[in-house]
Amino acid sequence: MVPEMEGTNDIAELALKSFSRSSVRTKIIIAILEGGKTVGELEKITNTRSSTLLHSIKDLMELDLVEKKRQVYSLTNIGRIQASILDDLLNTIMTLNQHHKFWRNHDLSGIPMELQKKIGLLGKGEIVKDSPETPLKSLDYFLASLSDSKEIKGVSPILITGYSKAIAQLVEKGSNVEIIVTNPVFKAILSEEIDLIDHLLKRKNFKLFLINGDIKISFLVTESFLNLGLSRIDGSYDLGTDLVYSGDRAVIWGMMLYDYYKSQATQVIKLE
Repeated sequence: MVPEMEGTNDIAELALKSFSRSSVRTKIIIAILEGGKTVGELEKITNTRSSTLLHSIKDLMELDLVEKKRQVYSLTNIGRIQASILDDLLNTIMTLNQHHKFWRNHDLSGIPMELQKKIGLLGKGEIVKDSPETPLKSLDYFLASLSDSKEIKGVSPILITGYSKAIAQLVEKGSNVEIIVTNPVFKAILSEEIDLIDHLLKRKNFKLFLINGDIKISFLVTESFLNLGLSRIDGSYDLGTDLVYSGDRAVIWGMMLYDYYKSQATQVIKLE
């Protein structure tokens, strides 16, 4: 079994090297992932001479990843699968490299491994960070971003000043809101805003859920963006730094993360 496994690994390694050693091959299969292209179209997309393209296309055809019909080059079934995986890998690397220090220095245990593998869906994001001159920048940005949102879902293991009232205003405006909080946060909110929470629970467009455990992530996803905060490696929550991603793919990732936590939570129907 071991020699057979070694042979399989060697074949896979050769396939990976065929892309990593040639940026042109990578550009070609990513360019035709969404549909076949002529050499002329590939020239414009990849900014590469036709002679260089044709040489790389020949190699890809020999690997049975690309096929030619008339003058159009397309991915084979196997090529499409490999190209999709490669596209995910490239997107993941770009997402992590853009904010390398953030991902390196924060606790990622709050993101399930299946979603860590899909983190390339986030794409390019923006770090919103507090400074001595603007100590509440991340909070102000967060609250301002919510003002026009119609669909809001989030998880919060921390109590944020002004959060409850901001959510209440959105609910009153007709936004659909679902929030998951930890038991300590729920108790803290009740001690300060019990009447407000009681009022919100009577609204059809508001749902509150409780979740057990030590949650290492705080996030909110709307129909247009994802706002993400994490604990530091030392366990303390980084209140002054958020990552913000926009676009359909980032929202899809955020919704999957929300569904992961919602599956572990219990809805609060009314206050006892």
